[in-house]
Amino acid sequence: MPNLPPLSLYIHIPWCVQKCPYCDFNSHALKDEVPHVEYVQHLLRDLEIDLPLINGREVRTIFIGGGTPSLLSSSAMQMLMDGVRERLTLSPDAEVTMEANPGTVEAD
Repeated sequence: MPNLPPLSLYIHIPWCVQKCPYCDFNSHALKDEVPHVEYVQHLLRDLEIDLPLINGREVRTIFIGGGTPSLLSSSAMQMLMDGVRERLTLSPDAEVTMEANPGTVEAD
């Protein structure tokens, strides 16, 4: 097997407090509660389906964008990151970046 390059993972959280008129991204104004657990479960299922394509390659960067990813509860974000770590090989110095809105960030 050839030496394959490392991967980057993009995770999309599509909700925003409100949809900005200039925004072109796949995002939706929040109408109800964010379905935290259900959405993370679906993301991890999608990742499971793609595991054969990943072929054991190391992940060097993870970018969590949106929408407003900081709308996810801290427990849902923990569940997401634990699920990613269980399924993928992360580089020891992997960079994880998450977009955030200061109005939706909590201390925990």
